[in-house]
Amino acid sequence: MALVALANAKGSPGTTTTALVLAISWPRPVLLVEADLAGASILAGYFRGQLAHDRGLSQLAIAHSHGELETSLWDQTLALVQNNQDKKLLPGIVSPHQAPSVANLWGALANQLVALERGGMDVIVDLGRLGPAGRDDREPILRLADQVVLTTGSRLPDIAVSRELVRSRTSVLEEAARDLTNLATLTIGPGRPYEAKEIARTLGLGSVGSIAWDPVNAEVLSVGSPTGRKWGSSPLVRSAGPVVTAIQERTTTRRERFSTGMPARGTPMGNGAIGGTGR
Repeated sequence: MALVALANAKGSPGTTTTALVLAISWPRPVLLVEADLAGASILAGYFRGQLAHDRGLSQLAIAHSHGELETSLWDQTLALVQNNQDKKLLPGIVSPHQAPSVANLWGALANQLVALERGGMDVIVDLGRLGPAGRDDREPILRLADQVVLTTGSRLPDIAVSRELVRSRTSVLEEAARDLTNLATLTIGPGRPYEAKEIARTLGLGSVGSIAWDPVNAEVLSVGSPTGRKWGSSPLVRSAGPVVTAIQERTTTRRERFSTGMPARGTPMGNGAIGGTGR
């Protein structure tokens, strides 16, 4: 598998923490791209502000303007996990005011991220809040992603805004096609009060499961709190494993189906779809 994008609707939090725990749990080499147009938070949070924000998308956009995107990509990354070169981070922009400066980067970057698969590197992209269809500069990433995972809380306001986002971006999917589209939902904090399967049915999407509601251990990722002895076996970390497996299985299923040249009935192909048919 290659490219997985995580996104959310307005007011539905937890995407960055989820992207981090998935990247840390990922079984293959992985690059986490912080592509939230609201601004980066990983350096200030997970890294506790101890690293200078002198690498990332803004610098990569400058390199791209000089035709040096491919050769400069790795220079703009840093190790996500200490002493582990198999897990990398490409930091995002500092603030929303910098979003226009990277607007021309997304198409070329999406193609470059897809190409990383040939070198054995998977990619997780944290998109943050997703804009309206046709009005979000990051659409190339959505079109090329093997999976677009819409994160949502399990409370009614979270589900409501997520449902509106899905309605604005997708056509109605037939039941048989839901597991073959590149769009799925991921519930953060199931059972508060609704469960992941119930939310997926409400949104009309397939599901890759849920991430446990574990605020204490989530702060290791969100604000750089020290890891306790049992962090690796915490509900947060343990819940990430099945989600990774579900994403991999959905990706394999889509690739096998579309490699036959027979698109799934009902899979969204035109305007209003989250993404295309993938690769």
